[in-house]
Formats: sequence, structure tokens, C-alpha cells
Amino acid sequence: MFGEYGIYCDGKIFGLICDDQLFVKITEAGQKICPDLPGKPPYEGAKNYFLVEDVEDRRTLTKLVAATCRELPAPKPKKKMETT
Repeated sequence: MFGEYGIYCDGKIFGLICDDQLFVKITEAGQKICPDLPGKPPYEGAKNYFLVEDVEDRRTLTKLVAATCRELPAPKPKKKMETT
């Protein structure tokens, strides 16, 4: 999979921490809040995520994460394993 840390909100993965960098999934809402954030894959073979370099800007980061989580679809229910 990806190798380092996944960040979740209400069961939805919205971000990753890879190589000590914060990546947040790119959504339309997120692009409106942070139009200048660069997109970069967090690991080889991944889609682009926002690369958040200014993690001290709590107000903007909070808005970005909240908007991203609202826009992401609900997680798919996990299949129950049958026991025999």
C-alpha cells in the first residue's frame, strides 16, 4: 500500500503523512480553499494529493480538512468474513 500514516475522519481517509510531509486528497472544495497548493504524489504510483507545507496555518488547514472530508464519499461497508 502506501507505507507510512493514513489520516481518517469519520472512517474516511483524507490524508497521508509520508516522508514527514502532509498530503491531503484533492477535492473541488479543497481547490477553492487552497487554489495555490501544489499537487504531488505522496508515494510512487499514487495519484496527486495536495502537499501541505504550512502546517502551522491552523485556520486554513482546518477549513481544508473539513471541506475535504465533507466532499469525500462514505466508506464502503466491509464484507463480513464467514466462519466455518
